[in-house]
Amino acid sequence: MSRGGAAEHGTAKPQDRGWAWMVLLAAVVLQGLTLGFPACIGVFFTDLQHEFQASNSETSWFPSILVAVLHGGG
Repeated sequence: MSRGGAAEHGTAKPQDRGWAWMVLLAAVVLQGLTLGFPACIGVFFTDLQHEFQASNSETSWFPSILVAVLHGGG
């Protein structure tokens, strides 16, 4: 004797009512904004280098720490 239900017919009824797509879209937008920020802020480093007469190695610590915190912070 088997129990009736959707498993018997081979199809499962969706439980999220379409909200999974909205969560996926929000996660993609959030990842794009947070991981794209360190790459976009690098445009200002050339101005900072000229203003403070600094080399690449003296200004590269900031994006390195920023990316490490983004990836390590969870």
